[in-house]
Amino acid sequence: MRTKNTDRQLARLMQLLVLWLVLATVVTAAMAQPTLPNGLQLDRFEVRVAEPAVTGAVVTVEITFKNVSGQPMQFDPGVGIFVGARLNSTTDANSRDFGHDHKGLLLKPEAQVTLRATRPLDAAGEWRFWPAYRMNGQWGPFRWQEKTVQVYASAAEARGSAGSGAGTETAATLTVAQLLAKAANYDGKRVTVTGDALIVRQQKDAGGKPWTLISLVDIENKKMVMNVIGTGGPAAVGNGDVVRATGLFKVKSQRGRYAYDNELVCESSSIVRNQQQTADKLADDKNDSRSVIDLRKAVGRQFDMGLLREKPAAIGAEVAVRFPTRQYAQVPKRNTIVGTGSGTAAIRVEQAEQRKKVGGPGSTPAGADKNFLILRLSVRGNTANNGMPENFSQSFVSYDPGPVFVLVDRTGTVYWPEAVLSSTATYSDKGAKPLGDIPINSAAWTRSALVFKVPATIQEPVLLVVTLQGENRFEYNGIRLH
Repeated sequence: MRTKNTDRQLARLMQLLVLWLVLATVVTAAMAQPTLPNGLQLDRFEVRVAEPAVTGAVVTVEITFKNVSGQPMQFDPGVGIFVGARLNSTTDANSRDFGHDHKGLLLKPEAQVTLRATRPLDAAGEWRFWPAYRMNGQWGPFRWQEKTVQVYASAAEARGSAGSGAGTETAATLTVAQLLAKAANYDGKRVTVTGDALIVRQQKDAGGKPWTLISLVDIENKKMVMNVIGTGGPAAVGNGDVVRATGLFKVKSQRGRYAYDNELVCESSSIVRNQQQTADKLADDKNDSRSVIDLRKAVGRQFDMGLLREKPAAIGAEVAVRFPTRQYAQVPKRNTIVGTGSGTAAIRVEQAEQRKKVGGPGSTPAGADKNFLILRLSVRGNTANNGMPENFSQSFVSYDPGPVFVLVDRTGTVYWPEAVLSSTATYSDKGAKPLGDIPINSAAWTRSALVFKVPATIQEPVLLVVTLQGENRFEYNGIRLH
């Protein structure tokens, strides 16, 4: 049951974030399709089976390849495309390959081919599946983009599994914090986790089939966040619901060139709304009278450059910003202000460049007459900073905003950062971190990135660093990007 100490800050933040995080195309860009050196791109790979899977269940696998090599490619006339499969094996032993089709197919440049295949899971154990083929006398990569399914001898065995080994299922429902605290122990296992669905995004893959992406946060510790991916249709949950999800947990999930941390992959039907806890949360939110600071209202759609604290700094120059900090107590009354103070941070823009795409093959283009403006940043806090705010931010709404980043052009037109594309650009820079992961009290310089969608003809762009100074009072620092 949800406790009354639950922090409502992110719940209210989510309600405003969802108004602008229209990420259908952005998420597709973040999930760039993996492509082999020969130019064969994997546009889709789905493994669907009832959860928990028991002996006799039927698995359905769907694979879509695309030829992005610029040259025709022909699959082997005797083998074609198929599903690579192994039972309790990571070698050639215990092969369960199936679904051989499209034998001898000539795949033209930019053309796609889809294989749909099913087979019964006729034995208990750990099943492994991957998209496979043979071409020009060569097999496709062994266990490329592999997905695993744990199959139990019976439903009773599935329910009684204690989670004591790779591929097994945990016996109890975990909170997000419990799961992430011992993430390595659960890697590759089926788990059930509960948390707040901060943002629910219903997506469609390249073939038009729906899937769900959820940013799931811990009920008590809002710093603990993970992704839940629901396949096989839309999940029947919404933003702000308390949910329970069951699936395969992965500490690292490789998609194309990028590795994503802490993901739970499951059937959308395995993502369930907890009605009672959701109702309790909504009732608690109504009693929370604190006002949210919406920076969209403070900055507006047109910004007056005369409000800058001083002239914009140049790329590479260190910009010092200041902001208030507050400390909150959980007892005797949640979110009681017990102290105030001031904080400082430093920001540098190391590089600014415009591109048509962010990410690898399959990324979403900026569109006609648009570019993505990619900023490489270095940021640092101060060990003297205490309390809130706890991290740098990419968003525009908070209770105590520390440095928040906005872009304006010479006319003062305002542009907000593209959240997921900013993460994509960050992950492409080894050692960099998303802004929301950088503590405001860390004195180390940390690399990060921001991405804005702007007109290709944008003139004299300036990065605004917005900080709260008091009741409805803000301070604006600028960094010239031209």
